[in-house]
Amino acid sequence: MENRFGLNLRILRKKKKLTLESLGETLKISKSAISDYEIGKTFPPLDVCELISNYFGINIDDLKNSYFAELSDAQIEDIINSKNYAKYPKEATEDFSNLRKQLEFHNRLLGQQVEGLQIQLQLVKQIVESKDSEIKSLQIQVRLLEEKINN
Repeated sequence: MENRFGLNLRILRKKKKLTLESLGETLKISKSAISDYEIGKTFPPLDVCELISNYFGINIDDLKNSYFAELSDAQIEDIINSKNYAKYPKEATEDFSNLRKQLEFHNRLLGQQVEGLQIQLQLVKQIVESKDSEIKSLQIQVRLLEEKINN
């Protein structure tokens, strides 16, 4: 599976001319952990994803799902500027040290996943209904052909 998060993190870090060490110091994360995220060896926990997304002023979904390697600097800036995310606040590390806030954040992500699955389920139901109608139509056509053959 492709590690877009790591690739995008590396692109954003280099775009800001940051070293692994300087980004790690700012976010209070080891440079080896950031390196592991970038190469896809590990994926950061939710609180670290939040810190990274806040620091770069980008939505976690965009960081995880976009493919910055195929975008121009202007397009990346558009993604960043289209969000009303505040730049990295100092309090962010303290906010997510609170387990309750971490769980609330995780709960919101799970809620979004559930909504996505519900939409997929509705689509599957519509496909099944469509296929049922198609089968009934074909059955009618077969009966008509059988009647023609028998007459």
